[in-house]
Amino acid sequence: MSKYFITTEATADYPENLMREDFAIIPMSYTVKGEFYDGKDRKLSPKQFYDACREAKTAEDLPSTSMVTAYQAEEFFRPILQAGHDVIHIGFTAALSGTLDQLRIAERNLAQEFPDRRITVIDSKSACFIEGLVAYCALLRRDAGASYDECIAYIKEIVPHCCGYFTIDDIAHLQRTGRVSKAEAFIGGTLHIKPILTVDDEGHLIPFAKVISRKKAMRYLLGMMKKKMLPASEQPLIAIGHADALDDAKALRDEVVAETGFDNVIIFDVGTVIGTHVGAGMLALIFSGTDRNYR
Repeated sequence: MSKYFITTEATADYPENLMREDFAIIPMSYTVKGEFYDGKDRKLSPKQFYDACREAKTAEDLPSTSMVTAYQAEEFFRPILQAGHDVIHIGFTAALSGTLDQLRIAERNLAQEFPDRRITVIDSKSACFIEGLVAYCALLRRDAGASYDECIAYIKEIVPHCCGYFTIDDIAHLQRTGRVSKAEAFIGGTLHIKPILTVDDEGHLIPFAKVISRKKAMRYLLGMMKKKMLPASEQPLIAIGHADALDDAKALRDEVVAETGFDNVIIFDVGTVIGTHVGAGMLALIFSGTDRNYR
């Protein structure tokens, strides 16, 4: 029998070029301009999606997402278990979605259906490729020979050290999700204020700073990373995510390499599920750090 599977969700924004054997991603559906996309057989490219976001004229035109149901999770996991594999699933933070609860229902149901197999759902307390970084590190540990139980213990140990900082181009998207008031959104948009956000130890998305201008926001992300990042020997990679802002992502990558000397820096697309809530132009800087304390 091959190694146990590690799985995660589309919210991890996991890049294709990092895919490995015995690894799978649960697709997640979304709706854009009234059109339904299942995220698997029918989906938009990142460019198409963010163009649609920019073109939205009414609230009805803006994208929306659906969480994974227990039934969908069971349908996803069942073939893996039927093939004789155990599963460790790294899930999207329970602080931002009910998906993890649904996954745990599926976990309990499938444990009864497959008493000889093991399935464990772990809260990554993360979003975007912070969640993906947890999965990436888990895959490295598994492929280095860790047992099922050793890998679970390792994942729980590294969750607080998978860190990320974000900036959003349009503060109005935060107002839509209740993170800032309408007045704050108006003032932010008027003054070109760019919020800085992170994910805390419980997996909440926290806006904790504001700067004026995109360039200053990018420098702020880099400054926070330099304060928090682990040494190169403990840094599997640094990841820069963008929501249809490739030029900015490349510029930030060049600054990261120049100022840290660490050159294993990847660029990835922020996918449609996360993109629904952050909008076009979002930038993320993700790495292994000492802690998630943003104060």
